[in-house]
Amino acid sequence: MTSLKWSTYSELSTQLSNIEIDWLFNQGSLTKRLVELSDNQFSLEILSEKTQKLRQDECDYLNISSSSQQSVREVLLKGKEIPWVYARSIILCNNIDQSDTSILINIGTNPLGSILFEKDQYNRSVIEVTKYPVDLLPFEHSDNDLWARRSKFNSDTHIVLVQEIFLSDIWRVIQSIK
Repeated sequence: MTSLKWSTYSELSTQLSNIEIDWLFNQGSLTKRLVELSDNQFSLEILSEKTQKLRQDECDYLNISSSSQQSVREVLLKGKEIPWVYARSIILCNNIDQSDTSILINIGTNPLGSILFEKDQYNRSVIEVTKYPVDLLPFEHSDNDLWARRSKFNSDTHIVLVQEIFLSDIWRVIQSIK
């Protein structure tokens, strides 16, 4: 399996364009930005919502056992019906007595960001960025080395690892409006 090298803003800032920095390291809701970018023609397609084994880099980042099975939600965020971002989110319970991840995983076509950015109940970690190889995508895509970012959202009850992979079509749209 392909290994990923995640980097922080200070490690990458001189290698990225201003547009890449703006989109990859923005602390606000990506969903909200996509709604604006798509002129309110935003949609979400659920690819998968299930318990599954995680990749080693995910286990390491979450500091959990590599044999761990966790709740994973995979979606495509679309603008004007075109896939712009593939998002893979892993939901853990913060409390051993509390194993309910359904509040975050069974939200249908509602974006996870609508919960994570609601009422400041989640604290976001530092954003890390990497080049994401096409062989890790759960669907056919032809462009390799896509930019991806990840961060953790912590609350009293849950830890959510959100990984957002920016597909090539979003960069074409962003470039066309700048």
